[in-house]
Amino acid sequence: MPALNKLGLLISFSVMATAVTSLDALAQQPTADVVHWLTSGAESEAITILAKEFEKRGGKWVDSAAPGGPTDAQALIMNRIAGGNPPGVAFISVGHSAVELGKEGLLQDIKAEAEKNGADVTSDVMLKLVSDTDGALYALPIAIESSNLAWLSKTVYDEAGLTFPKSWAEFLEQAKVLKEKGYIPLAVGAQGWQLSILFNSVLLAEAGNDTFDAIVNTKTAEAAGSAKVVQAFTTMRALSTYSDAGASNRAWNDTLNLVAEGKAAVQIMGSWAGAELTKMGLERGDKWDCILPPGNTRLILDGAGFEFPKVTNADDVAGQALFVQVMMDPAVQAKFAAVKGAVPARLDADTSGLAPCDQMSAQIIRDSGSFPSPSSVLGNESGGQIEDLLSRFWADASLSPEEAAKQYSDIVSGGQ
Repeated sequence: MPALNKLGLLISFSVMATAVTSLDALAQQPTADVVHWLTSGAESEAITILAKEFEKRGGKWVDSAAPGGPTDAQALIMNRIAGGNPPGVAFISVGHSAVELGKEGLLQDIKAEAEKNGADVTSDVMLKLVSDTDGALYALPIAIESSNLAWLSKTVYDEAGLTFPKSWAEFLEQAKVLKEKGYIPLAVGAQGWQLSILFNSVLLAEAGNDTFDAIVNTKTAEAAGSAKVVQAFTTMRALSTYSDAGASNRAWNDTLNLVAEGKAAVQIMGSWAGAELTKMGLERGDKWDCILPPGNTRLILDGAGFEFPKVTNADDVAGQALFVQVMMDPAVQAKFAAVKGAVPARLDADTSGLAPCDQMSAQIIRDSGSFPSPSSVLGNESGGQIEDLLSRFWADASLSPEEAAKQYSDIVSGGQ
């Protein structure tokens, strides 16, 4: 064979081999199609931290944001699973709902991968919420969030000459003054999940630690339907008269803006609100502050995390493994928590960069203890029923506190 032809053949083989190698590498690229609702300023920045780190380690990130919030995101996840096109990764509020889906065969048991990447130094409370009795692990926490924090306008309180109240009864007295002065006493986004956050804070204050503990840990009908729970609904009804006409279906961050702009006195929202205020360029102590809500002595905790629907494509399977490595990295968790407004789920992660309100939360957890949120210990159906109940109760004055407490009791005791 002439030398030129040999050279040409070698070049051809080399080009083919390079092409095959490139196609093979492309076919094996770890891919994460991530469904989430982290679309507000600080939340968007937090999910971007994960996306950049995932891509830095060779992964392909497909962003499937559901801007309507957790309800829309859950619907998107379930519709995609039902349609045979499940996402590889889904952001969730850590809780029993993941165990339900896992037992239905819809989620991967991620235990083995988690144990390779730091499950032993991850919050045991959070891991138990997503583990079944056989030891399978159906989701992983990346951060621990405090859901019962009061975000108050220092401007409003100073101008009204008031100090933050120690009970909801005292707040209702202040609300009259605040309303007369032209302020919105309580900023509320009247969506089911936001009303659930407010109600849990009211319930903890009015029912007390022991009754709240019985509701979330034993789910007894007696505790969930007691006179103390009736009182919590009575307080909620009174609070509903001190919001504003724009509350219906308003996004949580738009509601927070009312506090930031000095139009509303206070909003009860999770620790992520602090990150949003910081993102606005507002530092604690200037125009706003954070504190435990009236009558609350402990924190109600939710976990932010991810679940992993069952996938068969090799890229997606590899993507799930890489995603676990990324989200379990203590340095990544520290950055994510600091930006989102939370505490890292890994107990060995650096917390020195956390915002003051998150440092406060960590101190309260250490000194006073905490509770899991009711929604985290109930399944999807029960949690949704409570949100529907609270939405109806907030909007319909004909639904009495007594009847609401009875319905609440039926849901909680049936959600075991």
